[in-house]
Amino acid sequence: MKKIKYIVVTFSDVQIRASDIPKLRGYFSKKYPQEHLFHNHLPEQGHDFRAPRIQYRVVNRNPALLAIGEGMDLLKKVFMEVNELDINGQKISSNEREASLMEEDFGHCQQYQNYRFQSPWMALNQENFKQYLDMDRFQRAQLLKRILKNNLKTLSKAFDYWIPDMDNINVDGWFKPMKVNFHNQVMQCFTGEFTANFQIPDLFGLGKQSARGFGVVNIKKGG
Repeated sequence: MKKIKYIVVTFSDVQIRASDIPKLRGYFSKKYPQEHLFHNHLPEQGHDFRAPRIQYRVVNRNPALLAIGEGMDLLKKVFMEVNELDINGQKISSNEREASLMEEDFGHCQQYQNYRFQSPWMALNQENFKQYLDMDRFQRAQLLKRILKNNLKTLSKAFDYWIPDMDNINVDGWFKPMKVNFHNQVMQCFTGEFTANFQIPDLFGLGKQSARGFGVVNIKKGG
């Protein structure tokens, strides 16, 4: 386990819906077009496949940005400069912003932690979705647990944290399928809860499209 640092900037006097996250992302991509961390597209090199350094969230209906690594300096800039948001053409003034510099434990731990997905988890890609369709209920559950374990590995790379032995990471979960419209395409996603001997701070996302607010994890209180 290691200590990780990250920043969360919240626009506490603005309210949006989770479905507005793509518009929030679009606003910052246009405001800072030279800063690829806001949109994860590299100039002349295509997509940046690392874990996103800036991620978009809705926290208690307030728009928020979470940053790790080199994204942290950009969020300090956002905190100082941005006093207005444009959500789908609607300009919204913001005079109340909160910036929280967090330092939390992350990684393999001895005690099991209980989590719930605050937002739909986009676990499957095109290839394993076909496998999923051909599986029975037990096989589907095993597949999703393997994918979740790999998601922990991917998130760890963002913090240069190398899991000593993946065989010692144990994951169990209870997942409920749900359909989500994403870019005018119906995607198979999941809600639910899971347990792992792995420490994940609140508001971090697992799986595909975590920068857009999918797969956001919260520690399950009291369990």
